[in-house]
Amino acid sequence: MWITITSVGIAMVAAFVITTSVTAATKRSDRRRRERGEPLPNEGGALVTVRLRTFQWVLIRVVAIVFVVVGALLSLGAATTISTGVDPSLLIVAIVILLAGIGGIVLSRSLRRTRVLAMEDHLLVRQGLQRERRVDLRAIAAVLPIANQYGGLQARDATGKRLFHVMGLARGYAELEAYLQESVVRPRMTAPAGLGPNGVSVPPWRGVACSADWTTVPLGPGGRVRPVIRLFVGGDVVALQPAEVRALIDGRTGVVESDSQPLAFLASPALVDPSSLGGRQLAGLPPESLALLYDAQEVRAVVLRDGDALTFRAWVSGLPC
Repeated sequence: MWITITSVGIAMVAAFVITTSVTAATKRSDRRRRERGEPLPNEGGALVTVRLRTFQWVLIRVVAIVFVVVGALLSLGAATTISTGVDPSLLIVAIVILLAGIGGIVLSRSLRRTRVLAMEDHLLVRQGLQRERRVDLRAIAAVLPIANQYGGLQARDATGKRLFHVMGLARGYAELEAYLQESVVRPRMTAPAGLGPNGVSVPPWRGVACSADWTTVPLGPGGRVRPVIRLFVGGDVVALQPAEVRALIDGRTGVVESDSQPLAFLASPALVDPSSLGGRQLAGLPPESLALLYDAQEVRAVVLRDGDALTFRAWVSGLPC
């Protein structure tokens, strides 16, 4: 039992170390390439080309070939000696290894063919062994993160159907993420406000340092439309969930995290722990005020004081659910 627990523990640690090492090495390589100003190879006039890195499919192919060779030899040996009373399960194991190797070769071929070409108004997507297809930017309803050890993103249409996905370790991933942010996410975030549930437009709120409106955008799981509060601060648009902002002004939570980039936090000085980083950033502000903080920045983006704080709280309280 202890041997089993130790083996599982070692395997988990090894998986974590390998994942972390590969991710760190890839990001470091990309950062150095950008610092040197090396351009990404763009195919067919694409603005951005995304491909899996060579080591990703080569490693799978090498392992698959080993499996094919070993599986073939074991299958041949087991088949020729099965009449002598050899356990048939050995032949089954050999065939499984052979089939796994063949599957690995097909997978490596699939990974090698996979690519995404970002054009001016559309993307050309070739994933796996499928034919290349065109994806119009207008068809993308939501760009969502992929939750795995390496990260990534996926694009879905208004029905929730996945249009394509990209691994976080792919070459050109950061450039594609920026392209989609600029071409898809930001235009939707800055589009005119939608109508409320009763078909009547919701009046925007305007303050001294920023403004806000209520609208619906396809940000939910599967690209489903969801209401958001958009804060317009300078050239940035910060999307917040209305229910969370309402909890903030009602005193049920101290900080609300944005659903947009750059990552931002709307916080109440009266509810944030003074010893925390946010508390230090909010030090000296009136307890009834609200402050917008950007991630990893010491400077407060904007502070709603006095009349602005009062009218913003009243405006949020009157928004549709």
